[in-house]
Amino acid sequence: MDTKPNYQKETYTFEEYLAMEDEAVYKSEFNSGKIVAMAGGSFDHNTIGQNAGNAIGNELKKKDQKCRVVNSDQKIYIQDYDKSIYPDISVICEKANFHNNRKDVITNPLLVVEVLSPSTEGYDRGEKFTQYRSLPSFKEYVLITQEKAKVESWYKEAENVWRISNATGLDAKIYLHSLGIEISLADIYYLVDFEDVKPS
Repeated sequence: MDTKPNYQKETYTFEEYLAMEDEAVYKSEFNSGKIVAMAGGSFDHNTIGQNAGNAIGNELKKKDQKCRVVNSDQKIYIQDYDKSIYPDISVICEKANFHNNRKDVITNPLLVVEVLSPSTEGYDRGEKFTQYRSLPSFKEYVLITQEKAKVESWYKEAENVWRISNATGLDAKIYLHSLGIEISLADIYYLVDFEDVKPS
């Protein structure tokens, strides 16, 4: 029996989408009235995302920084684009702003992490990055490659000025400017065997 939501209308309001998500078995994103079903991530994709969240959280705890690190079950609503996205990892360092007091939808991430996949890399680097940048709280965007140890960070240096940092190799570290911490690529790729990686 197919348990996926049965979308009959052409367009929905964001509140209608949220009501459907509450009942749905599968995750979907919201894009200006359209509901878009999400593909599941691969084993390595999910491992890398979890490792990255753990690594960031551990470093923040060492510095006693009161930031929340949340996984891909947390939606971000981008009002300027009437869009809801499930990033792989979000970090919130101020008091969380919840859309209409719904604790599953935040509007003020400081940093977002996306694990790149061949099918979505162009979107993650282009349109999605543009949409994230419309959020006043958003200061850093971390992109993680699956097939090899490579991480890049785009950080907001000034209004409309974004700088990129790159780290390559398991012995490298990436500095996250918005958080003031350094993350080891060995921690991000812990237990990932690149010979077996099949990117999602």
